[in-house]
Amino acid sequence: MTKELRLWSIGQSGEAEPLSPLLQMPTELAFEDLLVQNPEMLGSDLTLVGRQTPTETGWLDLLAIDQDGRLVVYELKRATLTREAVTQVVDYASSLDAMSISDLAEHIADRSGKDGIENIDQFEQWYAENFGGDDLSRLLPPRMVLVGIGVDPAAERMARFISGGPVDLSMVTFHGFMRGEERLLARQLEVEPGEREPAHRSRSATVAERRKALRKYLEESGHADLFDRIYTDIRALLPELDVWEAPGRYGVGLQIAGPDKSKAWPTYFGVQAGYRGAVCSVSIPPAAINLGGDALEQLRASVALHDWQHGGYVCDFQSEDAWAEQGSALLEFVSSVMANRSGGGEEANTP
Repeated sequence: MTKELRLWSIGQSGEAEPLSPLLQMPTELAFEDLLVQNPEMLGSDLTLVGRQTPTETGWLDLLAIDQDGRLVVYELKRATLTREAVTQVVDYASSLDAMSISDLAEHIADRSGKDGIENIDQFEQWYAENFGGDDLSRLLPPRMVLVGIGVDPAAERMARFISGGPVDLSMVTFHGFMRGEERLLARQLEVEPGEREPAHRSRSATVAERRKALRKYLEESGHADLFDRIYTDIRALLPELDVWEAPGRYGVGLQIAGPDKSKAWPTYFGVQAGYRGAVCSVSIPPAAINLGGDALEQLRASVALHDWQHGGYVCDFQSEDAWAEQGSALLEFVSSVMANRSGGGEEANTP
């Protein structure tokens, strides 16, 4: 159980003046503002990504991602934590856990950029750059943390019982004191998080590591020269900005922001090496096909298109001579897609 903490101010002459206890913050909003401005008070290496985030049953106070790339749900109380707070944080966390990964990413991105929270334009790209890899499944299940000015026995008992099982719940309390008009807070970890880690939380490779691994594969397979030529020719026709290059095991996907800077960045083209037995391949996902218009039929007349397992088409190039002979047709198609995209043709032509 929580032990009493008392504090004295010692003057130069040695007299000890007891400080008056602070039983609650002025408002929950003031407490929330304090923690948003000083997130280290909640814990180390945290990135706040949400504030007053809606769930099916209410508004959770603060949402963060820890150093391992895992979501953390915070429920704050300006005074003593009670058993109702335990119920709330479990309710909010379970609501997020029930979402699909894509819905959760959009949910976070859509509500970022306000009330002291960093703006996240494209969540998958932001996550990959900050937490190493784009395996968003590492976000779940969320950790839960209760934060308050003290805790009552029932709430502490419940939290300890829950944290002793497979659920990751911890409790941070502050002992508060007044010194004149000044508020003093001392942080205490009342219920510590468990040592267990979900099985799927193995570390993913960073974007830099995946680029390095891809380069090694290309060099060792002997595909580097043709891959680089195709990639460079296609990339030169794409916008200079608003392009996210997603490296994979055998190639690179080229994702482009929508004209309205929406949170979803669809993949327009991909360049792979060693796919389906080909030296190099170019994939054409639905995002590009839908903007291809008549250029798609012209491409069909010059290059053999095969169905791609992820939707759309893929075309193969076995040598630099093949690219020199047929690549121009593909590059004309890329130019047409980009022109239609710039002209607001996002709803254009489906083959």
